[in-house]
Amino acid sequence: MVRPMSPAPRARPPFPWLLLASVFAFWWLGAGTLWRSSHWAHYTYLADAFLNGQLHLVRVPNDAGDMAVVGNQLYVVFGPFPALLLMPWVPLFARETPDVLVLALTALAGVWAFHALLASVHGTSDRVRHACATLTFALGTAMHYGAAMGNVWLHAQITATTLQIIALLAAANGRALAAGVFLGLTVLTRSTTTLAAPFCAWLLWSRRDREPEARAPGARAWIALALPIVAAMVLHAAYNVARFGSPTDAGYHYILMGGEFEALVLRYGRFSAHFLGHNLYGWLLRPPYWNGSAVVPDAHGMSLLLTTPYLLLVLWPRRVTRLEVFAFASFALISLPSLLYYNDGWVQFGQRFALDGVALALLAASFGAARAPAPLVALVTAWGIAVGAWGLQWFKANFLH
Repeated sequence: MVRPMSPAPRARPPFPWLLLASVFAFWWLGAGTLWRSSHWAHYTYLADAFLNGQLHLVRVPNDAGDMAVVGNQLYVVFGPFPALLLMPWVPLFARETPDVLVLALTALAGVWAFHALLASVHGTSDRVRHACATLTFALGTAMHYGAAMGNVWLHAQITATTLQIIALLAAANGRALAAGVFLGLTVLTRSTTTLAAPFCAWLLWSRRDREPEARAPGARAWIALALPIVAAMVLHAAYNVARFGSPTDAGYHYILMGGEFEALVLRYGRFSAHFLGHNLYGWLLRPPYWNGSAVVPDAHGMSLLLTTPYLLLVLWPRRVTRLEVFAFASFALISLPSLLYYNDGWVQFGQRFALDGVALALLAASFGAARAPAPLVALVTAWGIAVGAWGLQWFKANFLH
């Protein structure tokens, strides 16, 4: 007797790839195109300088905002790593190098890594809720307008955020050296994101809680994690010495500031508890305003609870795990320098400085999302995406040169 053939197993749809394609399409269609050059394309100029064997700019941009002016020379004060990603493009396209496209592709790598981090921590069973968290990260934070708009400030932040998340993913999978290397690159991009290092260490240490067969990290693992970070710090110090003569001088005090900012810095310094109340108000409470004919975003940045309400799921009643506690504590640690900073991030939609640690806050909130009703999770996700789309259109209409 011949047994009937069992039906072939159904192939699982390429869910992460479909997710990435959807995000990329949102950015491209929302911006009109991603194949373009930023107005403040400082990293394109820095890549050109590196290709010419020097650290100060070869060509003077039309708009040198937030550049260090030393004598007759201009320097980019932000971390140099993103310029390295543009170096292969600059000989082909010069000033028209599509740095926005490079940034969007970099951001897309961060979106993939965040989705993979969720799967590493939670498992792969609840794909819809993982998608909600991933879409919130990509389209419900400052990633949405930042990846599509470019410019040097967002270029540095989004690149650093991507490097940080890849480091977290490597640590969650027990790859200490890879985590150290990517954290080292954050030192060369935006050092506040490097403050995720303690959480990376904890992910390495606690891997046995998620995978009982995993081995406890030994001395070699800790050295592998720390050594690239220390090496990057030394390299950045040498970079500062070569530019400004001091290992701790990144050139920020050479930037020309407006009178209001200059007065604040002279009185309180660049970091002070004096700025904490103002910045906390912006992160937690600042609403849009009515300009007489329409509701308009506040260019100083609106509340994260309005732009990214998914974060509220961190409060959903449940048994809180150590991972959640450490993730949110790391978010607070990473956010502290920005909350004490004299500049709130203006001009922005939402809170771009929160990008430094928002992946950790969303990771903590994803545990609440795993217990909350599915319609509520879908609602806060859709809200964040809709508000992010509004932000992209507002930014494009008002600040796209």
